[in-house]
Amino acid sequence: MKVNIKSFEKDMTEYKKYILDYEAWMLNLRDPDVVQNIAEHLYPVEYTESVFTQEDREWMYGYAWHRCDTVRHNDNGTVFMSGNLQGVYEKFKEKIDFMLPGAEDSPVVGGNYFLTPEQYGLHNDSTRESDWASKLEREKKERRRRDRSYVPWRNILIPIWTAPAERTSHFVGFDQRHIDFAHVYNNKGKQPLATTYPIVTDHRMIDFHLGDGSLQDRNLNDKPYDEEHRKKYIYHTRASRLEGLTPETTCEWKPGDCFSFDAFQLHTTNMGFEDEPRWRTKLGLLLTFLRRVD
Repeated sequence: MKVNIKSFEKDMTEYKKYILDYEAWMLNLRDPDVVQNIAEHLYPVEYTESVFTQEDREWMYGYAWHRCDTVRHNDNGTVFMSGNLQGVYEKFKEKIDFMLPGAEDSPVVGGNYFLTPEQYGLHNDSTRESDWASKLEREKKERRRRDRSYVPWRNILIPIWTAPAERTSHFVGFDQRHIDFAHVYNNKGKQPLATTYPIVTDHRMIDFHLGDGSLQDRNLNDKPYDEEHRKKYIYHTRASRLEGLTPETTCEWKPGDCFSFDAFQLHTTNMGFEDEPRWRTKLGLLLTFLRRVD
């Protein structure tokens, strides 16, 4: 995919600079009443094919380099670009609102672009506790109070391109939701991981909610994973890391398609099938939305 940014310049500059205060709207995700409310608003992964055209994805590609405010990379070489993503939502509001009714009620849109040479490991995408705490501390210093009555709700993932283009990749969403701040899950693991999220190394020490809102018995948090599914789709992940999990949705990570999922849902991707040539790099966009707790 090739994009002449100048050809999009006029369209892109019409979008204002947005304040990214995502965590400033949020309640404490460890409050038991908040956890219960979130558990009552969980939904399955929704996968929609052929939503975004080649022209749409070219626009998104150009926006990543032309309008995002911040860029960083981690130790596995993944580059993250964020800030001003409200502009992407406004550009494609009609399509996003159709796929995710209620998105229009989020007071702010968060997320990031990610350009990666690796499949991303097991994690959830609620929000960093450190970001939430720092926004709370700032409010105290400035002696002002925001409308903290929102929680992370649904995320939208938009594959933009894969290189080489014909290579296969998959998204796997699990039945388990960890209603908490963002984490990476490395059950029984000792090797350091390239992440800024806290790492869970023992599933028996946390609570998983299922898609119907019920709480999974902690005695099941070390139950062996479906080995047939692991070998076919996530062979790169050791079996012990997946203990206590069950697959809910497995779908192809295909440019032009889109899927939405709970912000607290554990998920991962792969490098394709083990016996096929693997992709080398890919670009995607994660958009995150909040829900008001009444």
